[in-house]
Amino acid sequence: MKYLSEFRNPEIVEQYINELHKITTRPWTIMEVCEGQTHSLVKNGILNILPKFIRMVHGPGCPVCVTPLNLIDKAPYLAEEKGVILCSYGDMIRVLGSQRSLLEAKANGADIRILYSPLEAVKVAQQNPDREVVFLP
Repeated sequence: MKYLSEFRNPEIVEQYINELHKITTRPWTIMEVCEGQTHSLVKNGILNILPKFIRMVHGPGCPVCVTPLNLIDKAPYLAEEKGVILCSYGDMIRVLGSQRSLLEAKANGADIRILYSPLEAVKVAQQNPDREVVFLP
């Protein structure tokens, strides 16, 4: 798989780390927002080999990681309400609640739209003034 084997090659990793050491001449602060990213950085020892000028900040977590199950459970029912357009990120669509996912609600006819930014939900609302638009992060 492209990009998987390359990053498991110690020589290539060493080249990347050497390049990072060359270009970090002043402090950098980088936030990873997903628990999966944080886990990978720790598990693979990346945090230990980064240049001293690079500080990683562990973010709040992606929507899938931080959304409570009770909201995930309510979302398909909300999406199936008449006149509702439910907008969310693509990864949230596949998250299985206690009984079903938004993808299943979409397959049953719910108007669920995959967005890349919350601002897109504002545009959807402007284009559909007669409908209730809900953004689920």
